Amino acid sequence: MTIRRQPADFEVREKVSERFLAGLTALAGGREGHVVYEVSKMSVTTPEAAAALARALSLRPGQVAYGGLKDKHATTTQVMSVPAGALTAGPPERIEGERWSARLLGAGLEAVTACAIDGNRFRIVVRGLTMRDVREMGRRASLLRSEGTKEGPSTLLFVNYFGEQRFGSARHGKGWIARELIAGRFEEALRLSIGTPARKDTGVRRVFTRLAATHWGDWARLAREWPRCPERAAVEVLARTGDARRAFEALPYFQQEMPVDAYQSHLWNAAAGRVVESLVEPGARLSSADRSMVFAGCRGMPAAVREMGAVLPSPGMATGTLWGRTMLGVLSAEGLSPGDLRIPGLRRPEFGAGERALVAEAMGFVLGLPGADELDAGGRRLKRSVAFDLPRGAYATVLLRALGQ
Repeated sequence: MTIRRQPADFEVREKVSERFLAGLTALAGGREGHVVYEVSKMSVTTPEAAAALARALSLRPGQVAYGGLKDKHATTTQVMSVPAGALTAGPPERIEGERWSARLLGAGLEAVTACAIDGNRFRIVVRGLTMRDVREMGRRASLLRSEGTKEGPSTLLFVNYFGEQRFGSARHGKGWIARELIAGRFEEALRLSIGTPARKDTGVRRVFTRLAATHWGDWARLAREWPRCPERAAVEVLARTGDARRAFEALPYFQQEMPVDAYQSHLWNAAAGRVVESLVEPGARLSSADRSMVFAGCRGMPAAVREMGAVLPSPGMATGTLWGRTMLGVLSAEGLSPGDLRIPGLRRPEFGAGERALVAEAMGFVLGLPGADELDAGGRRLKRSVAFDLPRGAYATVLLRALGQ
């Protein structure tokens, strides 16, 4: 089972809240509020698209706001906003760029944030299927279905794991940056963040990760040869002071925060798997193809699982609940306690508190009929489309894992 064989196989459209859309008006030429664009992109990250929009409007990248990150290896549509007062001319109705475009929606009092987004609509083509895979997808969809029938739109329930997109450098087996931060090993955290090449690196990131891996520790040389990009500031601090903590603070804040979010997500996933295994009978469980995620069929899912609020691990988290006790066990296996979830010498980023539903709903789920996979060289494999809506923060790739990927 293969997804993202080509960008058109993975379509994502942001579902903007009615409240936010109702607040948009036609532009009146004022300097107050925010100008909102609908941005479509293909094989481009959200930060890259935001930076391109900023350049087109003669703004700084940090002046473009958006509600969430969309997949790079996909065709996606989302809203972004810029401060009306920062524009030096009237905003264009349409902007066309390389693999991205923007359409003016209007102006509003609010910048785009995650609160403006209700969820996402997905249409995904799954390729490389055998007839056995096709039957297994249908069987699993039936087990996960809580409402509707296989002939029409239905609702599936699945354990709301964080998807692999969340896990940064750890996806490549290089280790958790946040573990180095907790231990106060800022140079190693920096090396993992900006000096560790990954196969999918592109553009300027591919250049600087390979440069850093080759000459790590020669700060003067790195400062001379580092390309112009936001990460350059951290290397300049190292060349000037040798202080790795201050250098880490010089990284773009997004790049400081993501490793903490990634490690929190890893811990949350581990606790979620333990809870499902403890409350769901073995015969009612489903596993992903690689056995890394365990799910529950709808009929075998206890109310305690369906209704559980599962908090992110943080220094002040409650530990008296089933979830809290499970998280203590996960942290203990990592050699940690809740109080260890701090970064010495830094006020932020922090392991912030937050709650995430243990179970997510995939609404409007439609499983298409199988057909010949025209991209299969052997001509024997099949493809099948799936379409569904997910709430903000839930991962389509996780639902596909529940369906057997």
